[in-house]
Amino acid sequence: MFATLSGRLRQGAIIALPLLALIGCATPEPEPPVVVSTTREMVAAVDRVDARTRTIVVRGPDNKPQTLQLGPEVRNFAQIRRGDRVRVHYEEAIAVRMAAPGSSLEPETVVGAARAEPGARPAGGTMVATRARVRITAVDTTNNTVSFVGPSRVERTVAVRTPEMREFLKTLRPGNQVDVAIAEAMAIRVEPAER
Repeated sequence: MFATLSGRLRQGAIIALPLLALIGCATPEPEPPVVVSTTREMVAAVDRVDARTRTIVVRGPDNKPQTLQLGPEVRNFAQIRRGDRVRVHYEEAIAVRMAAPGSSLEPETVVGAARAEPGARPAGGTMVATRARVRITAVDTTNNTVSFVGPSRVERTVAVRTPEMREFLKTLRPGNQVDVAIAEAMAIRVEPAER
């Protein structure tokens, strides 16, 4: 199961498909959303393992130690050894589109998880996809920020970093309604030390 999750993470399918499905329900012929995806991967070496507290200390490319607390949901903890590699893959995607006048979009969150089979190398993954309609309250194209109010009625201001989203930002005005879908996926696996 983890191999499938990890493969989908690498292909981006686990992010793109839920986003398009989540945001694509508002109108019969929706305007295509602007979709931006980022991926990061880190490989670190296990420096110490503490079975009593279920923590491991890893060192990444910067050689700085980081302590990771692994809960009981992490199967096969006893297999982790000093020198093993921990590979963490993180992907985030956002899709935005102007809401069609007169349409509605119910907020929704979808959560998925996978973990290693008993006896397999320690591994796991999670994915969370959320969609909502937000109302734009302010647009600042000089500083590339946008403020909005979502279903929770809390105003948020976010920085817009990617060129695609900055172009979309230029089309926004206070009072516009925007359909937003955000997906985050993380996969982690422990690989044996290279010999």
